Amino acid sequence: MEEKSLLQKLRSYPPAVFFMLGNEFCERFSFYGMKTILFIYLITEHEFSPSKATFIYHLFTCIAYLTPLIGSIMADSVFGRFKVILYGSTIYVVGHVLLSLGAVPFLSYPIRSSLDFSGLFVIAFATGCIKPCVSAFAADQFTEDQKDLRSQFFSFFYFAINGGSLFAIIITPILRGRVQCFGNQHCFPLAFGVPGVLMLLALVLFLLGWSQYRKYPPSKENVGSKVIAVIYTSLRKMVGGASRDKPVTHWLDHAAPEHSQKMIDSVRGLLNVAVIFCPLIFFWALFDQQGSTWVLQARRLDGRVGHFSILPEQIHAINPICVLILVPIFEGWVYPALRKVTRVTPLRKMAVGGLLTAFSFAIAGVLQLKVNETMEFPPTLGRIYLQRVGNESLITDFRFKNSGELIGDGMLPKGRTELDAGIYTFNTGIKNESQKIDISIQNKGYVMAVFRLDQGVKVVKFDYKVEKTDNGATRVFVVSAKDDENTLVYAINKKGKILSSCELKSGSYVDVIPGIISDPNVRLYWGPKSSCSGADCPNTVALNAQMGAVHVLHIHPSTTEEDFNLLVRPNSVSILWSLPQYIIITLGEVLLSVTGLEFAYSQAAPNMKSVLTAMWLLTVFAGNLIDMMISGTRLIPHPALEFFFYSILMVIVMGVFILLAMQYTYIEDNDEEITITESEKKDVIALTEIESGIATTSDKKE
Repeated sequence: MEEKSLLQKLRSYPPAVFFMLGNEFCERFSFYGMKTILFIYLITEHEFSPSKATFIYHLFTCIAYLTPLIGSIMADSVFGRFKVILYGSTIYVVGHVLLSLGAVPFLSYPIRSSLDFSGLFVIAFATGCIKPCVSAFAADQFTEDQKDLRSQFFSFFYFAINGGSLFAIIITPILRGRVQCFGNQHCFPLAFGVPGVLMLLALVLFLLGWSQYRKYPPSKENVGSKVIAVIYTSLRKMVGGASRDKPVTHWLDHAAPEHSQKMIDSVRGLLNVAVIFCPLIFFWALFDQQGSTWVLQARRLDGRVGHFSILPEQIHAINPICVLILVPIFEGWVYPALRKVTRVTPLRKMAVGGLLTAFSFAIAGVLQLKVNETMEFPPTLGRIYLQRVGNESLITDFRFKNSGELIGDGMLPKGRTELDAGIYTFNTGIKNESQKIDISIQNKGYVMAVFRLDQGVKVVKFDYKVEKTDNGATRVFVVSAKDDENTLVYAINKKGKILSSCELKSGSYVDVIPGIISDPNVRLYWGPKSSCSGADCPNTVALNAQMGAVHVLHIHPSTTEEDFNLLVRPNSVSILWSLPQYIIITLGEVLLSVTGLEFAYSQAAPNMKSVLTAMWLLTVFAGNLIDMMISGTRLIPHPALEFFFYSILMVIVMGVFILLAMQYTYIEDNDEEITITESEKKDVIALTEIESGIATTSDKKE
């Protein structure tokens, strides 16, 4: 029989499935688009500490992977898949609306918090409910004699998932950090709003296929309760002394005769396979930190790559890109080559994957040590930083006012000095005038400018945060002996575009935020706003804009580049140095995550596969629970040590796993009851959220 062309096969598809493709693309865009920027939103808008933001981020993920159990029960026992998707998608849209409204900055904080967290809960609940239903509902549209078409369709289906998530990871950070709205350098209402619009479009596309869907009633079958009943019966009899009356080969055999031998054997196989899921809990604990602690690390890396700028959240796009590349390479070349020299088993692949995941966190720890060298740590408790600038060269008798204690030799040098917070007195100027400065707010940075003028001495002071700028910006404070509200300072790029402006007033600042494509070399111009409006101003100085840096510029009639003083060091470690850890953890994902569920499916009885799916989702839940307990509570205060801890923990877990795997006896591959079909294999890929859209070769060959 002649093989049909791709176009002919597409024409044979049930029309309804094309609505499901569009629906899935849009839904995945909405979920990943929102989740990608969530961590930075919690830090910048809610001003949460990194540990608190990490806790909430992983709590959201926990809910999103616990609620699928509710969704599957509702679909199988109450509403059916169609209604669960319909109701869940409608609630999903409401969640996005709440979150987008909560991001509007002029609302009061209590209202914003209520909208934000109710929106997050609704989104987590809704996405969890529809997660176990969408792919199964799409499969329902094919008849039994269309199995080949169904298998091919799932390649397109998971390509849609991949495309939605990949575009979301790239686009929503741009909307967040490269578009300004409501007077804020972040535009979170737009960044959350666009995923919300995509979710609304997903709902519309789903509704368009209403009349063409095959809608099956709920099966009413609850395998999970049967599994629990078998285990409960066995334990009850053992506690009651049945083990002494009737010896059995396995403790589950006590469940007979209340339960069939086939069901008992199925549960026994399920428990044997459950051990495979143990390392997956710790894998997800590490893997899901790509959206939290790894983003936190990326915020302190230099995102400039030539004239391009990469936002911290965007580097996570490496993961789906690498999966698309690595899965076919491993299936087409790596595994076949290895099979020629050794036996490639699922458990061996999982062991290597787990160790690679541990190695990726070791690399992250080493990178964090390099990042620490570039960090600007705040003053120690009770102290401040004082940065002295200005044209006055001599300051004497600098002492603590309350105690009269002389600081050093009394000669305050130019540059930065760390002092106790308080009020200080000093003498300066030709007439040795006495001056006083109040720098009593602890853990702050202060700029003190001392100017010698014709009419005497002028002292100017303002404070700043001792931390790197956000959003890849370079901040330049201005300080001048003569403030002039009629004079404006402009930051202008090479194309003549005004990036930022401020009045010539000590303590005012301009922020240079890089575009997607931009040159770091900009110029500052200033002059009377009545006679100039940017590059036509008479005064100018060059600035090399470096991400994270904070400068103060002393503006006077002959200002040069030498009048810049660095307050906060720039991000000097390139974001490209994080590529190895992302690539290696993706290798671990391909080897451990996909293989783990594929292997479990192949080793368990067919009637246990829904229970396996539930157990799989619970491993993601448990992994994020670990993140909440460790990273979310700042149990380990130093980021580098925390990365090393996770790495060592994963190595220990994999060591135990290897010992258990050595004792495992594989069920023979020729047992027809436990083979894994290609469509099931693709469902595995969906559950792992690798979402590659690549048809892989069955592990039965091993």
